[in-house]
Amino acid sequence: MPYKVAIFDLDNCLLDARSVGPLFEPAFEAIRQANQGALPPDVLEQAIEQCWFTAFNLVAERFGFTDAMRQAGLHEFRRMRVTGPLRGYDDIGLLPQILLRRYLVTSGFRSLQESKITALGIRPWFAHVLIDDVDEAMGAQPGTHGKLAVFERILELEQCQPCEVLVIGDNPLSELGAGRALGATTVQTVRPGVSAWDLADHRVSGLGELLRMLGASPVDAGARGN
Repeated sequence: MPYKVAIFDLDNCLLDARSVGPLFEPAFEAIRQANQGALPPDVLEQAIEQCWFTAFNLVAERFGFTDAMRQAGLHEFRRMRVTGPLRGYDDIGLLPQILLRRYLVTSGFRSLQESKITALGIRPWFAHVLIDDVDEAMGAQPGTHGKLAVFERILELEQCQPCEVLVIGDNPLSELGAGRALGATTVQTVRPGVSAWDLADHRVSGLGELLRMLGASPVDAGARGN
C-alpha cells in the first residue's frame, strides 16, 4: 500500500516523557494533597503513573478524579514549560528519512507541549505540528477535539484516504485508538515501559524498524538534542 502521510505522536514515541525529569512533580504532589482519601493510595499512584503516558484530562476521567484533584493538577500543569535542553530517543534523527508527508500530533497542555517541541528542535521536520490542547478539549463539544478529530482534519487537508495514512505512536487510548477508528494503519512504537497492544497493525521498537517496514534502509543520522 503506497502511504502518503505519516502522523507521529510525541511522548513515548519520539521523546521519553520522563526526560523532563522532576518537572511534573509539583502537579503530582498537588493531586495527592487534593485527593483527601477519594482514591485509595495504590489507585492514586497508578493514576499518577499514567500521566506519563496519557493526557491529564483522560487520566482524570478514567480514574474518577474529584473536581479538587482536577483543578489542582490543572493549576500546576498550565504553568509548566521546558526551559532547558531536551533530548529525544537516539533514533529521532531518522525522522527526515521517512519520505512521507509528516505530521506531529500531540495531546497535552499547549504551552508545555510547544516548549518540548522547541527544546527538541524538530519542528522543521514536519509539514505541520498540531496540538490537541487539554484546556480546549475539556470545554469543547463532543467530537470537535481529540486526536480522531485532528486526524480527520488532516485527511481533508491532504485530500487522502485513511488507507494512505500511517499513525505512529505508543498509546491505544489516544493516537492508536483514533487511527484504528479512522481506518488508518496503526504502528505502535514499543519503547521501554510501553505495553504492546495486540490490535496495532504493526509494532516496532523504533524509527529504524519503521523505515525497514516501509522498505527503506536507515542511514545513521545521529541523535537529535539541544
